[in-house]
Amino acid sequence: MLNSKPDSHSTAYIPTSPAERYAQALESGQFMPDEAQAQAVQELDRVWKELLTRYKASKKAFRRFRRQTYPKGVYMWGGVGRGKTWLMDQFYESVPFRRKTRMHFHHFMQHVHKELNKLSGQRNPLDLVADQIYKNAVVICFDEFFVSNVTDAMIISDLFQKLFERGITLVATSNIAPEGLYKNGIHRDRFLPTIALVQKNCTVLNVDAGIDYRLRVLKQAQLFKHPLGNDVQAWMAERFSALTQTQVQSNSPIMINNRVVETLGHTEDVLWCEFSELCFKPRSPADFIEIANIYNTVLVSNVPHLTDFLSEGTRRFIYLVDEFYDRGVKLLLTSEDSIIDLYKGDKLAFEIERTRSRLLEMQSDDYLNSEHRQIQIAKTS
Repeated sequence: MLNSKPDSHSTAYIPTSPAERYAQALESGQFMPDEAQAQAVQELDRVWKELLTRYKASKKAFRRFRRQTYPKGVYMWGGVGRGKTWLMDQFYESVPFRRKTRMHFHHFMQHVHKELNKLSGQRNPLDLVADQIYKNAVVICFDEFFVSNVTDAMIISDLFQKLFERGITLVATSNIAPEGLYKNGIHRDRFLPTIALVQKNCTVLNVDAGIDYRLRVLKQAQLFKHPLGNDVQAWMAERFSALTQTQVQSNSPIMINNRVVETLGHTEDVLWCEFSELCFKPRSPADFIEIANIYNTVLVSNVPHLTDFLSEGTRRFIYLVDEFYDRGVKLLLTSEDSIIDLYKGDKLAFEIERTRSRLLEMQSDDYLNSEHRQIQIAKTS
């Protein structure tokens, strides 16, 4: 079931608006004044006020709500570190109603696929899924809206039409403008009406003009630390905390291509794992592709002496660096050796030279300024 929160209705309850929350963040120094963010806050505040106007009386107001009068949503797009997710989360927390949900879009699609599998053989299963979603949420917040394959594109096309017809309000963040969604994808012409639907039902805002807070942390921080010692894990924990200070953190396992990955910490776009978890366990290049698609920043702890004896782990590490480099993923490492002395062996001497070169480049301002490049996955079923 989609996550939703209990009602906050009471005679004493006074909701804090997105604008008030943003003003508090500015006053505390959490953010600097930012015109792009201020514009986004203004739109989120508009949605919030319209929702309160429609639902303020009681839970019965939900039943009185006419679908054709639902508030127009907001679609915020731009590079990582612009505060999009934080702004959306403040909006979500400020909405004092039960019927709301907030999910990473990747997780939402996993939920939809699971529900469709349960409803296999039933007539119009997507209508049933849309009914279930609408029953639980008239306000839907999606983080990292991204369409990566033809199956998802076709499902989204039908599902969004049904959700907007039922009267949902959409607030979404994305690295991509609506017109760039599913670019060059199979049967993209069939997805174009969905783009038009999002543009019609959401105010589209680019927040790239603002301050990149995560980039500021990365540029001010050492990215690779060696040798390993008692202080190194605490150092990495500080980096993780600084990078994710405005996000919900968890250290629960994640699922990558139906395989469990234990984590030291993660948010919706930052991942922290042990080297042994990523490279000593049976992972394929496809796993690193999936990680690079979901996470724009990855922290890897405790890279050991890489030798021919550990050639399989070394080879996976090479795959990991290659994939992260190609996709603009920001990488932080703690290791036993420096980058230059990373590998002591002969089997992979040629490949490791490329890895060394890429690790050095991944510390440069040019690389840190580069965009996180998600890819379209050629999945047809």
